[in-house]
Amino acid sequence: MLRVKRISAVLDLIAFGVTAVLFLASAVFRWMGEPYVETAFYLMLFGVIALDAGAFLHSAFHIYRDVHFLLFIFAYNLLLIGRIYFNAMYFPHKMLLALEADSWDNLYTAFFVVALALLFFVVVYYAAEPVFAKYEKRIREGHAQKTKEKQALPVIRQLSIFMLYASSIPYLYTMALKVLAVLENGYTASFTDTVQIPGVISRLSTFFVPSFAVFLATLPTVKEMKLPLLVYCVYMLASLLTGRRNMLVTEALMLLVYFTMRDFRRDKGKRYLTKKTVALCGIGGILAAYLLQMMAYKRAGNFILTRPIGDVLMSFVDSQGASFRVVIQTVNNLSSFNQNITWMYLLYPFELFVHNNLVFRNLFGLQPIVEVQNESFAKTTHNFAHVLTYKVDPQRYEGGGGFGTSFVAEAYVAGGIAAVILMAVLAGLLFRFMSSILAHNWVVVAFGLLAFRELIYLPRTFAFTWVTDTFSITNIVYFAGLYVAALLVVQISAKVRKRTRAPAAGTLPAGKSPSNEIIGG
Repeated sequence: MLRVKRISAVLDLIAFGVTAVLFLASAVFRWMGEPYVETAFYLMLFGVIALDAGAFLHSAFHIYRDVHFLLFIFAYNLLLIGRIYFNAMYFPHKMLLALEADSWDNLYTAFFVVALALLFFVVVYYAAEPVFAKYEKRIREGHAQKTKEKQALPVIRQLSIFMLYASSIPYLYTMALKVLAVLENGYTASFTDTVQIPGVISRLSTFFVPSFAVFLATLPTVKEMKLPLLVYCVYMLASLLTGRRNMLVTEALMLLVYFTMRDFRRDKGKRYLTKKTVALCGIGGILAAYLLQMMAYKRAGNFILTRPIGDVLMSFVDSQGASFRVVIQTVNNLSSFNQNITWMYLLYPFELFVHNNLVFRNLFGLQPIVEVQNESFAKTTHNFAHVLTYKVDPQRYEGGGGFGTSFVAEAYVAGGIAAVILMAVLAGLLFRFMSSILAHNWVVVAFGLLAFRELIYLPRTFAFTWVTDTFSITNIVYFAGLYVAALLVVQISAKVRKRTRAPAAGTLPAGKSPSNEIIGG
């Protein structure tokens, strides 16, 4: 054990030391002026690679604790830096054109913002270890729950299973309508045309995903998990037919993190996560990336089965790295934004939540926000994805295309480098908390699983969607209702058992028979 710690310390010193040297050298070359900006850019690129290597080498010794952290590092590199890696390897002579940068100065600034956010995320995640060490230790030791909660947990599990099955029908129905819309009108049109879904069905379908999260949060056995997991996998695979790949990916990553953390609670000799399992998961991940990219070709009408697998995988890296476009176009067009309202781009999910919630809408007399891709909406909304795409390419925007958004770009346009650092710090703390999530009660675990589906996608989504989607009024009321219903069932069943339980022999008063006591009670 001591030798492992020494090896880890040496690797940390080398990897993070190289990172610091390269970042400092990059800053020096940038300070030297325009002729050296390109050199500064590539030094920072190698600095990011060294930072990634340091994070992966350090967390390899804590894989159970840091699996979600490593997945985010991978997702961040793929979604925000993947296109830089691709073009640095294949088209370095066309770097500005390929990355849509107006100048090397803009390209360096955009990459600096991305690299700085990653650096602070890694530093805060590791630095926060003492804060959460107590909870992380409790994962292996188990955690004591209140007596009522222990008694209610099996009931909550059964109620969540019932709700999962009941809501799966309307949920799959709504998904079928979306699939038909994509098949009839095409993938791009699905962003401009809305699907009309009956209100009752829409309401019932909202319980499907949280029901599964609650079920997992009760830590069921393998036997109890088989059928609910099968139902959920049907939904995951069906989501591909809508043309959106991120739903399947985020759900799969959530399950991967959950089962890895569950495995950590087992004794070392009984764990399922072995070197062979990790290798198989790696092969499965490569195959999944290949299939997802082939799906993208099919969606774009450019499907060729005979494409070399290497070319397909590199195209996958390039296409997924398109989120860097959001950051570079933000830098290119920074002067065109109204600085008086840019802070509202960062908080747009809260604005959307308040306007579209029935209670708040009626209370404050607000109008619901219906997101459609047209000029009128783009000029009035605070949705950064819509605003940026319209500013850069109005024709593409009105045709249903879009750049998407990123928490890094939203933070930068809202508050500059300071806001980027604050968002990276928040993300680091959130992911560190996730390391100890199984040490908490089922409510925290369920909310954590729902939040992780959004957090892992932060490089390509709104900064605070994870808050509004996770802690929605529907989820809060639903979880509270499950808990209250479970407590009622426990109390009723306890009274029934008390009344029907036969008294022990020799405990009855003289002159009374057991039958009389039961009848008279």
